Amino acid sequence: MALYQLLMKKLLLAFHLLFLTTFLVFGQEMPVLKFNANSKFKIVQFTDIHIQYDSYRSDSTLAMMKIVIEREKPDLVVITGDVVGSDNRKRAWLKVAQVMIDAKTPWAAMLGNHDAEFELNKQQTMKAIVGLPYNLTINGPEEVAGEGNYVLPIQSSKSQKTAALCYIFDVSATNNLPENHSGVYEWIDESQVKWYQDQSQAFTKQNGGKPLPALAFFHIPFPEFNEVIGKSTTVGFQSEREKSRPGLQSNLYTAMQGRKDVMGVFAGHHHNNNFIGYLDGISLGFGQAGGRQIYGERGSGARVIELYEGERKFDSWILKLYDNSRDLDIWVPTHSTERLFFASYPDFFVENKENEGKINMISQAEGRVIFRLFGSGTASVDWGDGTKKTILTLTKDEGVEVIHSYTAAASHTISIEGASIKGLDAKNNGLVYLDLSKNEELTFLDVSNNRLSRLDVSNNSMLEILWCNNNQLTALDLSHNKQLTHLYGHKNLLSELNLSNNPALTRLNCSQNQLVELDVSNNTVLNRMDCYENRLTALDLSKNTVMNYAVCTDNRLTAEGLNALFETLYEGAAGTTFVGGNPGEADCDRSIAVNKGWKVRLRY
Repeated sequence: MALYQLLMKKLLLAFHLLFLTTFLVFGQEMPVLKFNANSKFKIVQFTDIHIQYDSYRSDSTLAMMKIVIEREKPDLVVITGDVVGSDNRKRAWLKVAQVMIDAKTPWAAMLGNHDAEFELNKQQTMKAIVGLPYNLTINGPEEVAGEGNYVLPIQSSKSQKTAALCYIFDVSATNNLPENHSGVYEWIDESQVKWYQDQSQAFTKQNGGKPLPALAFFHIPFPEFNEVIGKSTTVGFQSEREKSRPGLQSNLYTAMQGRKDVMGVFAGHHHNNNFIGYLDGISLGFGQAGGRQIYGERGSGARVIELYEGERKFDSWILKLYDNSRDLDIWVPTHSTERLFFASYPDFFVENKENEGKINMISQAEGRVIFRLFGSGTASVDWGDGTKKTILTLTKDEGVEVIHSYTAAASHTISIEGASIKGLDAKNNGLVYLDLSKNEELTFLDVSNNRLSRLDVSNNSMLEILWCNNNQLTALDLSHNKQLTHLYGHKNLLSELNLSNNPALTRLNCSQNQLVELDVSNNTVLNRMDCYENRLTALDLSKNTVMNYAVCTDNRLTAEGLNALFETLYEGAAGTTFVGGNPGEADCDRSIAVNKGWKVRLRY
């Protein structure tokens, strides 16, 4: 019994010491951030949630946050500004805090441009939230401009040594362009830049002169975010630009370039952006806007960032849990666990990967990879895991199926070489990257049901059939594919689709995207079109004289818009059109189409 009591006392003492270590740092309930046993550290970024205290719509946002935290189990939650959007601000902040408190998850916050409105100023807001349970937010040095400039050290999994850093800045007000045209944009106060440089220098010194891997978070992006829009390595929605001159440098970005510790910078403010890109060694990314009562139609969710201990490396992706539109009062769960716009720093951002193959792809599929090649002659497949290359004899009609199993779940670079590869069927392989630039003779491509966030077919001018449905494409350039006859691009994230250079197109499925307009006037041989579940308000088929099947359900066509569509249908085509789920389905005049020999149905 005495031995049992002694053992219990030791266990209780160990538990008490663990509790003190975790919760009593700096004399407050401030947990210690630490890499886990797998040498990883996961951050969830919420941004622009715009909580209102007494609003069921805001409660929906809080429920979304709970779901993300339960699913991802982050080591840290970072909220990058525009947190509260109404009066009763203290109570609203407490509702936000309760999400992390209930989950027992460390969290840190910064202020946005809307966080100094109504009855509390920035100083009063910080006073209200600093010291809340699990909250690591600090007001920061008084001599530094702004409220809430601080750095969060992350300890090694094996010791108390600092292994990585998170810098938090109060960038909640826009600055003016420099009057002296120096080319340096004083995006934040110089005292904040100096504070960052001093912190970085001190931590670098502690680490034996080697800069620690670091991330930075703030609300309003600096001008350099504009520079990655449109780059081949940038993925995600790129709909808004910060107002600044092209090529303008900010003082903070310049300082980060000099210190060489920050790997990635993450901001909010622009609700229609959730992209991540790369500029001169630093990744620049937006969070996923989370509020239900905000402008924008990119949905509601979060960004996830996972650091690797001992490496200048992180993975990041977007979670989208709800389709959202404030103006249309849409809040619909996506039921998706998909990692949207996955990127791994730094490898993902290499613009010209040094692969010698005709086709190069990166797969994150677990277990095995299966694809089929068509053509003539021989082809070789390098699986990227050190195993022997697979040698194939290609056939044109049936193609050759090739299967490979991986022993470890990881990213694998697959390189395919062959003199005459005419077709590739690589659906369902967890592809996140595909390079076809050297395979100019390709006529058939099926990469459906993968995780591609970009697809470049500009060098594949002979392409006739393209299946790229069920990926994460926000853009698709088909201007060089004049021989394209079949396009299956449904279930992506396309907000525009230019088909003006595809006169041979006979079959089009662009359904389940985010298209607001669709011009098929140059596609005069198109005979079937599926464009359901988009955001179309008008559709003109007057040039499509062989069209006999058009599925236009679940768009935003009013009765007037549907009547205008019926007027453009080619008389005598004896076709069928489907219009259910549009606002005007009940009040439109179907006789306009019926009198032209068309059948009008709600659903097919």
